[in-house]
Amino acid sequence: MKQGLDFLSILRRHFPVFIAAFFLALFSMAISQIVLLEVYPPSLDDYGIYMMLGSCGISLYLCAANLLVIRGRPWAVWLIVAAMVVCMLVIITHWGRRAPDLLYSIGLLLSLSTLLTLNSKRYRAMLAAMVEVRGQRAAWRKRFK
Repeated sequence: MKQGLDFLSILRRHFPVFIAAFFLALFSMAISQIVLLEVYPPSLDDYGIYMMLGSCGISLYLCAANLLVIRGRPWAVWLIVAAMVVCMLVIITHWGRRAPDLLYSIGLLLSLSTLLTLNSKRYRAMLAAMVEVRGQRAAWRKRFK
């Protein structure tokens, strides 16, 4: 195992960019959900149910995608990118209907910021470190099996 690949050094170096990308994606998807519920309003009795189910679905999706990233699967970043593209499409196609323009602007800005963070040099270095750690775990399992 390389000296620079222990858990604490990876956490110190890459946790800020990882959590920034996670929260940017979470807030972007939440804004998109609010826009959808504003443009297509359900009845007042069902509004809380739709908000809760949507929030749970968003959270589960992002947690699963980021868990795959942490486990060393670089293709899982495309799950987050796909979610950001969907958020941008929701925002752009519904622009100016019922919600304030500031909400649309914030939703678009958060989606683009998430994509910029996912494409940053530090995030890509984190992905490379996670892939290498996954390879080391596989080698360790093979050796002690």
